[in-house]
Amino acid sequence: MLFLSTNGCKEYRLEGRLIGHKNAINCLAVSRNGNMLASGGSDGMRIWDLKRRVQLPAPHQTPAIQNPADPVTCACWITRQEATRKTLCYGTGLGFISIWQQQGEDSKDFHAKVSRRIGTGKEIMCLTYDHTGDKTHIASGTRNRRVQVWAFDSKGPLILIFSVELSTMVPRTVQFKQTASRNLLVFRMYDGKIHTLQGSDGTIVGTNKAGPMIGHAAVDAPQTLFLIDNVVNGFSLHRLEDGACIRTYNTNPVKTFPKQVVFGDQATLVVGGSDTGTIRIFNKNDGALKQVLQHADRGRVQTVMYKTYNSPQHSLIFGATSTNDAEPTISIWCRKYAISPSDCPLGSEVKSFVRGIIQLAIAMAIIAYVSNMLIEHSSGITSLGNAWREYSKLGAEMADLTNTNICSVVEQYIEALRGEELERAQSSGTDRRHRQAKLVKLQDMLHDIKVRTYIQIECSESVTHLGTHRTEQAAFIE
Repeated sequence: MLFLSTNGCKEYRLEGRLIGHKNAINCLAVSRNGNMLASGGSDGMRIWDLKRRVQLPAPHQTPAIQNPADPVTCACWITRQEATRKTLCYGTGLGFISIWQQQGEDSKDFHAKVSRRIGTGKEIMCLTYDHTGDKTHIASGTRNRRVQVWAFDSKGPLILIFSVELSTMVPRTVQFKQTASRNLLVFRMYDGKIHTLQGSDGTIVGTNKAGPMIGHAAVDAPQTLFLIDNVVNGFSLHRLEDGACIRTYNTNPVKTFPKQVVFGDQATLVVGGSDTGTIRIFNKNDGALKQVLQHADRGRVQTVMYKTYNSPQHSLIFGATSTNDAEPTISIWCRKYAISPSDCPLGSEVKSFVRGIIQLAIAMAIIAYVSNMLIEHSSGITSLGNAWREYSKLGAEMADLTNTNICSVVEQYIEALRGEELERAQSSGTDRRHRQAKLVKLQDMLHDIKVRTYIQIECSESVTHLGTHRTEQAAFIE
C-alpha cells in the first residue's frame, strides 16, 4: 500500500493505492462513515480500514462456502440507524449471498453471519438494501433473470418476501424507491428497460425505456434522475419519471464492456470508468470533460466508487482494475475543499465578538470604579482620560486588538491612578496612618479590577479556543 499526502486543490489528486488482490476486482463499496472499503473480486472479498490504511482479517468460513473459484460480483454496506456495528452484504458468481457483521462497535474483526445460496445458484448481478423503521430489506438480481427481495434481521436468517422472474432480460441494477410501499426499480441489461416492481409481491407496476442497453445504472439522492452506461458511446443522464435522455457524455469506448458510472459532488459530477485504464469526470449540467484520472496504462476500470466526507469537507474517488491482464490495484483520488468563513461559525467571527464583549465589560468596570473614586477625588479623571485615550487608539484597530493590549491599558491606568493618589496623599498633609489606610484600600480595589479583568480575558480565551478547536475539527478525518 502506498499513500501520498494531498493539499487543498480544485482537481482530484492521487492519494494512494491499495494493493492486495491477486485477480480482477469486480466491485467496491464504502461504509457510510467512510472508514471502511469493501472490495470484491475473483479472489474473494476484502475489507480495508481506510483510516489506518490496512487490510482487515476476513472471517473464518467453511470450505464449502470459501470456494476459491467463486468470484465476488457485487456488494453493499447495510446501514441501520440503531446499529453500532457495520454489516456488509455481498453476492457471488455461484449464487451465494453472504453477510459479514462487525463483532463490536470499534472492532476490526468480522464474523460470517449469513451465507446462503439462492435459487439455482446463478451469478448474482446486483444487490441493494433499504432500511425503513425497524425493518431491513435486501434485493438481489441474478443472471437467470430473477429478482428477489429478502427481510433481514441481524439476529436471524434471510426471509424471502418475493421472487419473480423477468420475461427475457437480465437485471443489471436494482434500487429501492424512497416510498412507504418500498417499490423496487429494476434496470434491465440487454434491452434498456426500467421496471418498477411492487414492494410487497414484485408485480410490475410501471415500465420505461432508457436506451438499447444498460451496462450499469445509478440513481441520484432525490430519485429524479439516473445515469447509465449506455455501452454504445459512453454515459447518459435520464429523467426517472419517463426515462427520457437529457444529456450524453461521450467516452468513445474502444470495446463494449459494461462500466460503472456514479454521481459525484452532490450530483454535480458524472464519474465513470473506461476500457483504457482511466476514469473520466464530467460536469453533469453542461457535459464538459473536467478531468481524466489515470489508474493504469491500459486495461478496464469498470469499478468506480464515489464518497463525500463532511469532516473535513472533501471527496474521494475509488477506481479498481477489472481485468486479469494488469496489476489488480485500487487507486484513491482526493479533492479537498477550501473552508470559507461562513462554514466556520465559531471561527474568527466568534473571536471578534467575544473580544468586543470583554472589552466592553472591562471599560464599564473601569468607569464604575473611577466614578466611585471621583466622589472623593475629582482629579482622578486625569488618569482615566489618559487610559481611555490609549484604549481609543487601540480601539481604532478593533480587528488587531488583542487581550495583551487590554491588559496593558488596565495596568497603565492602575499605575497612573496609584501614582496620583500617592502624590495627593503626601501633599495633603494627612497623618501617616490615615494616608497608609487609604493607600491599602486603593491597592485592594485596583487589585480587584485587575483580577476581574484577567478572569474575563481568560474566559474569552477559553471560548475563543473552543471556536478554534471546532474549526480545526473540520480538518481532521474521523
